[in-house]
Amino acid sequence: MDQTEIINKDVNIVAFYFKNTARRLRCFPKCMEYNGKRIKFTETGLVHPTKKGQRMIHVFDMTDGTADYRLEFDAADLSWKLIAITDMQYAQISPEFRFATQ
Repeated sequence: MDQTEIINKDVNIVAFYFKNTARRLRCFPKCMEYNGKRIKFTETGLVHPTKKGQRMIHVFDMTDGTADYRLEFDAADLSWKLIAITDMQYAQISPEFRFATQ
């Protein structure tokens, strides 16, 4: 069963955080407004640039601890798009993989 919902809609990123790595200041989304809610990201996953035609797109995989979000930043028009949301409640853990408790 697929837990990913394709959204593909423009969103507002209302807060950012910055990280200085290898003498390069990088910007990451921290908080997003979507569907009347404010979602605060707690962790950044993979980030990578890609091209769509002549446009440079930066792809961000983010999480709020409950769900994973794929965002795209269009560097040409400075817009953000929410591509997909994946629910993190994938499946029950099988008994053989659970930690033993005493």
